[in-house]
Amino acid sequence: MDINTYKEHLLTSDGQFKTISLFWEFRQFSADHVEPIFTLKPHDIEKEGKVYPSLKQIYLTYDHVPGFEYEFATDIFGSWDHWLKITESKMLKEYIQAWRDELDVRIKAQALKAMMFASRDNDAKGINAAKYLADKGYVSKRGRPSKAELERERKIQAGVRNDLESDMERIGLKVVNGGEDKK
Repeated sequence: MDINTYKEHLLTSDGQFKTISLFWEFRQFSADHVEPIFTLKPHDIEKEGKVYPSLKQIYLTYDHVPGFEYEFATDIFGSWDHWLKITESKMLKEYIQAWRDELDVRIKAQALKAMMFASRDNDAKGINAAKYLADKGYVSKRGRPSKAELERERKIQAGVRNDLESDMERIGLKVVNGGEDKK
């Protein structure tokens, strides 16, 4: 997606960053009744002959770490500050967090799969790199996590576990847990 085709629609008439008015789902909140640019849906939509690209779909095409979306922000919004304004919007926070959670599951699943294949090849460097990603080595550590963070992590782990088990089953490997074979 080329920012030059829509960059004049990213700001209000007084030069402020647009947030919710950029999305088809919140078009009724647009003070100046401008046409939205994106949809929050997981796929592009077409309304009255106009296609609204899915920002979620665009977000998930980037190879980045959740919370470190600089390239995505500058490519799509032309500025990190604009992306921060969007992520801080009360009406958009849940959507963006769900995208980050999904991306986190994908990264962990890919990292675990890489560790699995690297262990077959006795590739210590590959295993260490994948372990770093799977363990979120890039995230700074702080105090005790909140209940919401614990619940989100539990959901992510369940998604990763399901993805890993199905991948292992597909390639003919078994997960051994406590002496019991499990497919």
